[in-house]
Amino acid sequence: MTQTSISRRKNTVFFRKDGRIILLDIHDIIYIEHHSRTIFLHTVRGVFLIPYMTLCAIHERLGNDFLCQCHKSYLVNPIYVEQFIRSRNVIILKN
Repeated sequence: MTQTSISRRKNTVFFRKDGRIILLDIHDIIYIEHHSRTIFLHTVRGVFLIPYMTLCAIHERLGNDFLCQCHKSYLVNPIYVEQFIRSRNVIILKN
């Protein structure tokens, strides 16, 4: 099993995976998805997988000042939201 940790300092997200430290600008995170005990961190640089972490844990570590929880399995960065369709419970992202 690989050990993964994630933390935030100002506008930079650090996460350690398989002995590497990956740095991301917080504004590069488009959305975060939780599925099958894995976090899928969707960014402008690609998708990063973080196993064995809950959505609640990542939300607490990254802070709730820039991510909105729109579903029990999703956190969305509002700067990438193009529109909300409330009647259908849909969020459309830019691009």
